[in-house]
Amino acid sequence: MNINIGSTPKLFKSVRYSLAAVNSIFLIKGIILPILGVTYLVKHNVYDQLITNRFINLPAFTIATGVLILAIAVLGYYGAFSEKFYVVAGYASLMVVIFVFEMTITIIAFDLRNSSATAIRTPMVESMNLYEARRDIARLWDDLQMSFECCGVSGRHDWSNRIPISCCHIDYGTISPFQCNISNSYPTGCASALGGWFSTNAHVMGTFAAVFTSIQALLTAMSGWLAWRAKFEEVELES
Repeated sequence: MNINIGSTPKLFKSVRYSLAAVNSIFLIKGIILPILGVTYLVKHNVYDQLITNRFINLPAFTIATGVLILAIAVLGYYGAFSEKFYVVAGYASLMVVIFVFEMTITIIAFDLRNSSATAIRTPMVESMNLYEARRDIARLWDDLQMSFECCGVSGRHDWSNRIPISCCHIDYGTISPFQCNISNSYPTGCASALGGWFSTNAHVMGTFAAVFTSIQALLTAMSGWLAWRAKFEEVELES
């Protein structure tokens, strides 16, 4: 099939330049996704004893998808410079896989956004029961309650009559003895406070993933079109 491409810009009349452009955008996504996943993982690792595997699986899968994109991008550049149909077709097929992966990340992230507080409630109850037995758990809970100005899992009544001082706000210049009790402790439960923070992070992840999925849909369509061109069109070969 012969198509008159006349004065069409080189970017569009050459499979080589078109695929290189598509692959460059694809590569940028492959760089951003691991950074996003590692950032998410590091932030959440502070509370590793209060979360379930769902909070680890999401950034891990995001990182893995980004690494896979980087590997596929190598194939994309090879396909761009070789203009071999089977290479470009294989690249287009892998683009479909990445599209599915990014859609999965989007779904998981938004599902986690809606269920974060519920998901962490059980491990939080289990760890709170070890507050007086393990120093690392005590430090974790104290840091959590002071940072988020919360108390207990559902609220301050979870501690009964042994409310930690970290459940109370201590003004500068306060002189001991200081008592933290039901009347002056934070009313908000930490499952709600921490869950809201996790929910916000999951929303950010889901938003990035949704945007990337939309971009990926376009890139996948473009790569399929370029594979068709590589097989059926007589295109200008670049020396």
